[in-house]
Amino acid sequence: MKTSLYLDDIRTPIEIPPGYGEWNIVRNYDQFVKWIDENGIPDLISFDHDLAEEHMNDYYDQLLHNGFQHPNYGLYREKTGLDCARYAVEYCQKHNVPLKQCVVHSHNPVGSTNIQSFINGFHRHMGQDETCYKGKFEFKVEK
Repeated sequence: MKTSLYLDDIRTPIEIPPGYGEWNIVRNYDQFVKWIDENGIPDLISFDHDLAEEHMNDYYDQLLHNGFQHPNYGLYREKTGLDCARYAVEYCQKHNVPLKQCVVHSHNPVGSTNIQSFINGFHRHMGQDETCYKGKFEFKVEK
């Protein structure tokens, strides 16, 4: 069975992709790093961008006042899904392993694009196919 890692602070996937075992679920950057350090890069990673209330507050505040959103990465205390993507890429480079399939399921369009572009840029740099795409799995929200 292929391994899969689901990064999201509140959602839990209920759909399992064909050929994959149960999702391994992590809720924040620290759990993401710990899981990869202990298990290596999984066959599939599904990324959320906004992993803390401050990320969501910034997203909605900017939409309300500007009509668009540009993440204030430098001001965040908590790390985002983009930070997790950066860690995964650094891990792959350090251990000379490929970053396999990635999905971005975040509802934040700018954050989603940032993660997807970063990962696909890494794939291009390594001469690999761009395997990160926007998508989502059925989920339930944890309370």
